[in-house]
Amino acid sequence: MRRSPIMCATLALATLASPLLPDVMRIPVAVPMVLFVPGFVATKIAFPGQPLDLERLALAVGLSLAMTVLSGFGLHLVAMLNATGWSIAIGGITLLLLPFAVWSDPSGQRLPAFDKRQKRSFCGAALLAVSALVLAGYGYLQHIEFRFTELWMVPAGGSLYAVGFTNKQQQRASYDLDIVSKDGVIASWNGIALANGETWVRVIDLPIKPNLQTEQRIAARLHNRADPVAAIEKVWVSIPPRRIKSPLQLSAIGGADKSLPQDEVR
Repeated sequence: MRRSPIMCATLALATLASPLLPDVMRIPVAVPMVLFVPGFVATKIAFPGQPLDLERLALAVGLSLAMTVLSGFGLHLVAMLNATGWSIAIGGITLLLLPFAVWSDPSGQRLPAFDKRQKRSFCGAALLAVSALVLAGYGYLQHIEFRFTELWMVPAGGSLYAVGFTNKQQQRASYDLDIVSKDGVIASWNGIALANGETWVRVIDLPIKPNLQTEQRIAARLHNRADPVAAIEKVWVSIPPRRIKSPLQLSAIGGADKSLPQDEVR
């Protein structure tokens, strides 16, 4: 491990910084970290001073994959199954194990020279592993489980309401939004273009009529411009009618009832 500690530390640090890198630079860093480096460091702790023969090389690959799987379980529990979480988990494990590996094997040993058969076996296994990762990544990109647009209308104080929506269609989309009541269109916005994950919000003063004795309903209707006929989302605000108390019935001395108007009741 004369040069290997420096190489492993460099790859681990690059992994920690990988969320800031473009995808074309992230992949060459991620592949050796997922397939080899953490397991290689672990084998140096478990077998100090032993050469990395083909058996220990296979063990290193297996340990690396096992660490990756276990890291995925842990990241799922803490809701960090993203590029940042993976970089912290895999890079952090390697940096945590590296000092113990150097301490266990201070003299260090170079990687052994493989014969032609071992080289072919290693290259074949590496090719299969990389192909599996590429196919898995392609399948993940092709299969997007949820495509939706989130629409809301919430009170902002008095007759003010915040109306907004978020594009979760996994692609750029253009929308039309209408605020309507039974009396007609209150407000409308056309051609709102949002990238995936982008949010649009406006605060609007709704014409709520006070003391109305029937229910008032004001709706927000969102249309995707690719299919403007049907509303893809709809939310509404319901203002209940003002309840008017019935006249209070008072019993007179002689037993006859008298009805007092509402404004005479104190």
